[in-house]
Amino acid sequence: MSEELERDLGLASVVAISMGAMIGSGIFILPGLAMAEAGPAVILAFVVAAVLVLPAAVSIAELGTAMPEAGGDYIFIERGMGPGAGTIAGLGTWLMLMFKGALALVGGMLYIGPIFDRVGLEVTGVFLELGIIQITQLELLAVVIGILLITVNMIGVKQTGGLQKILVLIMLFILGGFVALTGGNVEGGSYAGFFDEGAVGLFAATAMVLISYGGVTKVAAVAEEIENPGRNLPLGLLLSLGLTTGLYALIVFVLVGTIDAATLEGSEIPMVDGVDPFFGFVGVVLIVIAAMFALISTANAGILTASRYPFALSRDNLLPDQFATVSSRFRTPTTAILTTGGAMLLIIVTLPVDEIAKTAGAFQIVVYILVCLSLIAFRRRDPEWYEPDFRSPLYPWIQWFGVVAGLGILTQMDTLPQVGGVGIALVGALWYWFYGRPRVDRTGLVGEAMIDAVEPAPEGDDETPYRVVVPIANPTTQRQLLRLAAASAANEDDAELVVTNVITVPDQTSLAQEVEYEEERIKRQQELLAEAEDIAQELGIGLRTRAIVGRDVGETILHVIEQEDADDVVMGWSGTRKRRERVLGSNIDKIIERAPCEVTLVRQGDDESVGDVVAFVGEGPYSSVAVRKAAAFVRAEAGASLTLVNVQPSVEDEDPTDAVERGRALIEETARTAGVEEYDSDVVISENIESELVSIASEYEATVLGVSRVNSIERFLSGAIPETIGEQVSGTIVLVRSGEKTRRSLRSAIIQRLSS
Repeated sequence: MSEELERDLGLASVVAISMGAMIGSGIFILPGLAMAEAGPAVILAFVVAAVLVLPAAVSIAELGTAMPEAGGDYIFIERGMGPGAGTIAGLGTWLMLMFKGALALVGGMLYIGPIFDRVGLEVTGVFLELGIIQITQLELLAVVIGILLITVNMIGVKQTGGLQKILVLIMLFILGGFVALTGGNVEGGSYAGFFDEGAVGLFAATAMVLISYGGVTKVAAVAEEIENPGRNLPLGLLLSLGLTTGLYALIVFVLVGTIDAATLEGSEIPMVDGVDPFFGFVGVVLIVIAAMFALISTANAGILTASRYPFALSRDNLLPDQFATVSSRFRTPTTAILTTGGAMLLIIVTLPVDEIAKTAGAFQIVVYILVCLSLIAFRRRDPEWYEPDFRSPLYPWIQWFGVVAGLGILTQMDTLPQVGGVGIALVGALWYWFYGRPRVDRTGLVGEAMIDAVEPAPEGDDETPYRVVVPIANPTTQRQLLRLAAASAANEDDAELVVTNVITVPDQTSLAQEVEYEEERIKRQQELLAEAEDIAQELGIGLRTRAIVGRDVGETILHVIEQEDADDVVMGWSGTRKRRERVLGSNIDKIIERAPCEVTLVRQGDDESVGDVVAFVGEGPYSSVAVRKAAAFVRAEAGASLTLVNVQPSVEDEDPTDAVERGRALIEETARTAGVEEYDSDVVISENIESELVSIASEYEATVLGVSRVNSIERFLSGAIPETIGEQVSGTIVLVRSGEKTRRSLRSAIIQRLSS
């Protein structure tokens, strides 16, 4: 049984994830350093870098739609070119992400410097000497924050996707404001001598700023979570690359046009230099805020993402088993995180900023070249399973352009990045030859069996079966849920139960990465579904199981209901009210309010069997559904009986006989509508309806009734009798809602509540 990843990322989310991964250290730190190489042509360097990234981006888009089940470039290269190239790509990407995270931490601390200076704190000079290593105060602060981020990743506390989107929006707002407010001060003379540094300077600057686009392909790691990946993945990648390139070019254009060349060249805080002359301390503070949001977020994401590469390599037997160690307490890959974080801190205190950027760029180029070659390998081998929804335009010329251009840029780099880029490829090859090759028997595309991550829905006839979705989470209640779900569908000629379990992970985390290391949770999920299959076989029930990894249980179940075109959803309920704003619980409220099918909530009583059943009949919109369900439950259990009860309010000066007749007529009409003929009935007159219903329900093994209202606010205003019964009655309680939602307005609920 394979794991499904919930597809809930639309085009906007793809663009946000990709842009959020790109907008970081590059634009805040590199324009000044790159200008020292290329002069004003640094503007063009950012554009050329984007062009060089494009072949890898379209290749990743095709590979991601063909294999939307796993985590990004390492997997694509390993699948396409074999574990040798996969080892090189995995180690190279791991190191590249460490360099990028280190660059972000160092850059973030550099941006704090001007604030400290303004308030009179001295942050220059060497703070500590450790042999040949000299640590400045800002580097020490970067190390401290790095240790905090390592700790955060160790205990598994990750930013939510909502917070990440807010940070991206804040950064875009501030950066856009910088361009709009500062652009009017551009001086045309600043662009004189645009190409004075020639092609060598341009390519050297391009190599340095290439890391600014390093995040564009990382969205492929969540390809399996993208809705309609054939459209949204390539379109999202191209949109994010285009928007980011335009933003970068505008920012650098303004920086070159507003800052004196001598000041900008070599500046490690160009954005501060750009706003200080025009907006003073307030402008500096805003830019520092944007920089800190971008850079610390990038560093945290760097530790999180980079640490998964040695973990994945270890799982593939390409690194020692220790890197796959998972904390029993926090469920995080501890060795991988500590190694990654420690190496990042070492980079911070040993390399200057420009060398960090160049070396990270070199590693990125190596990975881009391998991605392009992998796509060529897939196309030429053309295995039967390779059917991408998106195909790269201009194949293979754009891929060969990416390879040749990447090699050309490497030749224009300084010695250290060249040694680093080529050296990591050599080290990776040697590591695989002596360590990995004896431990693996994979050879890339040749003879490899691909495993689909998502179980396809079975192809049916034109007639769609009556389908009941049964979410399960508790092994002690799933037997009764399956029995009641089967009973509910027993009268249908063609019925199917779809049993689902959802594992939730944080918004910031790739679902595919979580599947890679959450072995214990995945194992429990598989055991739960296997037990459901055993129960179904024992009871003679046909079912299909779906194991899903998602971020929100309620949203995921709603998607399953839609995908399966379900007629009913039967799920467990605790029987108690939650917080004031949640009537039944956040997940259940979503399903009651939005599910397009019938909803059946079950609170299991002391006895698993249903026994004698009472169904409450009233004037609410779901009484007939409650009666039909109750009758189905009784038919499925020998010796059970069904009683329909209506409670009439005691009205002064009204003949009790009239109230009884009214109640009997309501019961008969409801039973006729529900198609139920065999039942006992009773009409009770009471001054306190809620207490009377609780008292009656306590006399039966099971109680069935409609939910109060579809809308949570309406249910709160109009009272929550079903929830009161659930809290006070020990037997099985079943709440039902029809597939057609009530049209009762919120206004009418308020009026009734105020007038009662």
